[in-house]
Amino acid sequence: MGKKRKLFFVNVFFFLVTMQVFSQDLAVPANVVASRTDGVNIFYYTSLHEAVDTASSLLATPHSPVPIEITLLSDIEIHASIIIGDNINITIVPYGDRIIMRGGDFLDGPLFWINGDAASLALGNGSGSLVVDGGFLNTPSIEAHAPLVSVNGHDSKFIMYDGVTLQNNYNKSSTAASNSYQNGSGVFINVFDPPFNRPAEFIMKGGTIQGNFNKVQNPFSLGGGVLAAHSAVFTMEGGSIINNTAQRAGGGVFISGDSSFSKTGGIIYGNTAIDGHSTPKIHGHSIFVGYTDASVRRFRDDAISNNETLTYTGSPTGNGIFGNGEKWHGPQTILRRNVFAAAAVLLLILSLGSIVFIYHRKKTFYKKHSGLAVKPKEKSQALIEAEALLTEREKEVLCLLMSGKTARQISEDLGCSVSNVNNHSEKIYRKLNVNSYTELLVKLRG
Repeated sequence: MGKKRKLFFVNVFFFLVTMQVFSQDLAVPANVVASRTDGVNIFYYTSLHEAVDTASSLLATPHSPVPIEITLLSDIEIHASIIIGDNINITIVPYGDRIIMRGGDFLDGPLFWINGDAASLALGNGSGSLVVDGGFLNTPSIEAHAPLVSVNGHDSKFIMYDGVTLQNNYNKSSTAASNSYQNGSGVFINVFDPPFNRPAEFIMKGGTIQGNFNKVQNPFSLGGGVLAAHSAVFTMEGGSIINNTAQRAGGGVFISGDSSFSKTGGIIYGNTAIDGHSTPKIHGHSIFVGYTDASVRRFRDDAISNNETLTYTGSPTGNGIFGNGEKWHGPQTILRRNVFAAAAVLLLILSLGSIVFIYHRKKTFYKKHSGLAVKPKEKSQALIEAEALLTEREKEVLCLLMSGKTARQISEDLGCSVSNVNNHSEKIYRKLNVNSYTELLVKLRG
């Protein structure tokens, strides 16, 4: 009799809980777009901004490391950035299949902006689909001045799961975009303010980044899918980065500065760079890694840049198609390739017999033209005519180019960025009407 009574009360309890939840569901306003569950209580919100702001206020005092989960109940348009502040941890999951669209009047900010320290945003949970769309394929097309997601806080994280798609964002800022949050087109990861040992991170566990185009009018027109700059970590465990475009380089992924790229899964393919510093294959048609000399950094690209340290897992085929497989060859292989290339260039230069180069690593040495400058009596007529068309800085870059140095080495010698060196190189090629390094040497043979 005691067991039956206990079972009766248990059934009554669950019945009452079910009726409470059911009664709350019946009371859902017609215009709600998001909800949050706290135990048996369900809270409804008329906008995603309201849901995130309310969750943020709950997390702020006292702070809880456990993220608050918000369920998106309907398709929405966003007309202002959803901002994740300090110590705020939010997860947004779709109820069924949902779309978040950039509004046509919202052009100057990311849809999701994780700018707080120790903040995090997770999209998706592996069930249902959540599409974050920039609206470029709409009629009329939306041409924005910011990426879809920007991750900028110290120790901040953006986590993306299966079922999530970031797509169709066109970042075409006609002026220099803000370095803090407006660069890139899909996901922009970057920390500009010290301390730099607390980078922002994007963890891609699944999902798709596709159809995004970065065309901002400054040196950051890079990375159509993912742009990691300065102090950032991009960890790719799964998913796809496909059919994205960058104006300059790294159509799929662009890694620069002291950023790290660790890839253990997923695929990257079908991306492109339009200009690519005149030679997109050399400068990372699909993936570009602009590397510093910091030995702790981890990344790999499809185009063999300079001075990489490798902890990349996967084998490349074609134009930046990556998958699980054997580990790539280490720095020794790259060093041998660079040595052979440098030797071939050096032999070609020596055979011309027209220019003598003196090496010196101090930046002021190059700035004063006291080292690599070619004496007038040793210059060919072709070189003299060419220099008449160039600025003093372009003459320095030309001299170092013909010494066989890479863009990274030239940037170190002259104390400027690699992008600056590439810009000067492009101008030199245009002014001298050549399309390749070989044509440049032949033209200046005299």
